[in-house]
Amino acid sequence: MKLVLSMLVATLLASCQVNSPVTQRSDNRQTREIIEPTIEATPTSKADDQWQVVSSDNITLNVAAPEAQSVKILYRPAFAEGRHVELKRLTAPTDSAAGKFSTQFKVPSDFAGDVWAEAYYRNGSKKESKPISLTVESISADELAGASYKHTEESARSDKFTGGRIDETNLQPGNGDIHITVNIPAFQLTFWQGNKEVKLYQIGIGRKEFPLPSGLRYAKQIIFNPEWIPPDSPWVEEHDVVPGERVEAEDPRNPLGKVKIPLGNGGILIHQAFKPSDIGHLVSHGCVRLKLDELYGLIDQIISARSLQVSRPQLDRAKNSKDRFVIKLDVPLVVDINYDTQVIEGGVLHLYPDVYNKKTNIVENLRAELRDNGFDESKLDDKALQQMLDRVTMNEEFVVSVADIKAGRALEAGKTQPLTVASVVRKPSASNGKGKRSR
Repeated sequence: MKLVLSMLVATLLASCQVNSPVTQRSDNRQTREIIEPTIEATPTSKADDQWQVVSSDNITLNVAAPEAQSVKILYRPAFAEGRHVELKRLTAPTDSAAGKFSTQFKVPSDFAGDVWAEAYYRNGSKKESKPISLTVESISADELAGASYKHTEESARSDKFTGGRIDETNLQPGNGDIHITVNIPAFQLTFWQGNKEVKLYQIGIGRKEFPLPSGLRYAKQIIFNPEWIPPDSPWVEEHDVVPGERVEAEDPRNPLGKVKIPLGNGGILIHQAFKPSDIGHLVSHGCVRLKLDELYGLIDQIISARSLQVSRPQLDRAKNSKDRFVIKLDVPLVVDINYDTQVIEGGVLHLYPDVYNKKTNIVENLRAELRDNGFDESKLDDKALQQMLDRVTMNEEFVVSVADIKAGRALEAGKTQPLTVASVVRKPSASNGKGKRSR
């Protein structure tokens, strides 16, 4: 515990000739600086630099808060996005002279998250301790990450979850409450801090024969200059390699690029796009592709939010050399991949292409989407709904405001627009000067 020598201040001030009077409490004692409270738990063992593993069904929580009148002990489950609960309220210290508050707590079987103390003082002030991260030994990293985040096939950007407005934020360094969502047919990846959008990215996704699977996944490491070991699959012949061969990062046959973020088992990755036209198209073998500068930016923000011990020289060397460099995430990063072709976002209906032919863009589903958002879809007949769906193409979405749907002018007011900048289809010129169409 850091010792603060503030108790000497009053004596020193009293012995000096100063013009300003000494601030006094109502009980005639001189004011002293409040020491920041601390919290510890026993019995525990160290799992890594962040997590302590609880080694008993009951733990003792000790808070050191000299001169505090009362203490609250708070708990935030892992990945709970800002939500926390009060575990205990201690109204009197167990050791007044030392300012020590103690309590015992029976640990639930799924306990995993941050625990900290709030100390309250006679003058009305409040101070928080630094949190400690506790978990039970039986919980795996993936179970820990998924303890409070549940997968859904619906876009996280839907008004059903945002209330009709997505709040945006600049990244707050040191706030590790971050996660990623992907909506496959929208070609969108969103990086969130809490429930606020930090950045929205456009992506490339897996081909129809190698689709990007939806589901809840976890990133546990970021790998610069990764090697590639081709799987025993016919598609690797495109790269002139042999299954099982080790293809180094500098080898032009390596399709992973400068950096990859594995998403659990199964070879699903976030990695570098090789050309601008990768974005907004089905190009990969079941992976997410991002432009390299955007991928670097995403990694920088993960490092900042999680306060990872990675220096700028280390990053620069990884980016500018062929040396392999691995950043480990002690707490897995949630990556929730959804497949939602019908999304109302900010009061606007977006109809995206059913890129993997899952039969999601049907009239019945569109009626349900409108109904779930409080709209009486019975005012639209099946023909009108089908005409809206028919205007969606593999490169274009159909968008129309809910207000226009309610006013009965969905088809007139709605429009098609490119899914991404790279989705714009350039129309060929009538002639290239030789009587032939341009290619």
